[in-house]
Amino acid sequence: MSITLREIVKQVKHLEMKLVAGEAGLDREVLWTHMVDSDTISAFLQGQELTFTTGIGISEKLPLLRLVQEVYRNGASGIVINIGPYVEKIGQDVLDFANEKAFPVFEVPWKIHMAEIMRIICFDITKEQQSRIEVSAALNNAFLCPAQEELYTVPLMRKGYMADSIYTAVTILVKMQKNTVEGERMEQLYSRLSSHLRCNYKRILCCAQEKQLVLVLCDYTGTEKKDVLTYIFEHFCQELKEGETALFCVGNQAEGLRRLYKSYETANQMADVAVMGNIPGEQCCGRHKLVFYKNAGMFRILFALKDEEVMQGYVEDTVQPLLEYDALHHTDLAGVLQCYLRHDGSLQDTANELIVHRNTVNYKINKASEILKMDLTRLENRLQVMLGFGICQILHK
Repeated sequence: MSITLREIVKQVKHLEMKLVAGEAGLDREVLWTHMVDSDTISAFLQGQELTFTTGIGISEKLPLLRLVQEVYRNGASGIVINIGPYVEKIGQDVLDFANEKAFPVFEVPWKIHMAEIMRIICFDITKEQQSRIEVSAALNNAFLCPAQEELYTVPLMRKGYMADSIYTAVTILVKMQKNTVEGERMEQLYSRLSSHLRCNYKRILCCAQEKQLVLVLCDYTGTEKKDVLTYIFEHFCQELKEGETALFCVGNQAEGLRRLYKSYETANQMADVAVMGNIPGEQCCGRHKLVFYKNAGMFRILFALKDEEVMQGYVEDTVQPLLEYDALHHTDLAGVLQCYLRHDGSLQDTANELIVHRNTVNYKINKASEILKMDLTRLENRLQVMLGFGICQILHK
């Protein structure tokens, strides 16, 4: 758990800690603090510390620039330099290095006790860690144990989230590269997203689950919600590595904490369908996708269905023969038909997407029509088949 340098600057501004270089790195995260007065000590850094130095170890053999370079090389997030008897002034060489590397360098006057700054930072990190644990536990109880209201209403209301407010859940799925340690990577993304939310938005909570992140927006409606989520989506996508993809699924609006689980459920259901490309959404960099519940079309009705026997019966009466034919003959008639339906029955548009000849599409649609014993040029029949495929996707995810 961490906080950013930008947050730290706000917390200790009364202690005359002044940024002198490396402003572009203020969103670096800080896990803890560490005193470093020699290059030997800098080797003990574990990464993401905000380092402090009085300059007592500065000499001809260890100029200030080299010390700054060493703490940077060892993964520090920034350095605070005490201006006084050991360091009268931070040289231009240090400032140039810090700006080039986006490595924040701060100075504090000798009269300020750096131990007090370190105490405030460590307290804030500990407090943030405790807050994240409490919020994550409360939200997951709201999602998974809605009947046990005392497990989430009390802790969330203590943080200002009222029982009768309007809530929207957003699930964030990240497809990662091979050989990625998913738990560590998800924790890293969670930490960065949480810091971004704390610095830029109000009334948005965040928690991490085993394979996804979840946002909860409080009292955001209409255009405001869409704009805010678009900004968050674009920022999050910038944090992703090459080969990683993100899917944001925005659930329906829920009135009150006790109904938050319904928004969470629809967001998860949308994710199951959206990964197959059946819900339109906004894209970022051509790889990432943001989908809203209001754009889910017929799936909004299908999500509300609970009787699986009735749903399975509908699948058997509509698309099941085609699915069985594909499985038996190793064909792709169902996939071609779904593409055809997405393109409103246009043979040419379907052929363009599948990169095949129009006659090939025409043959396969006629074959599917024969197997299903349906005239697929009729809108009524196409609607039945679309519903059949939609229900099938919900049942089998």
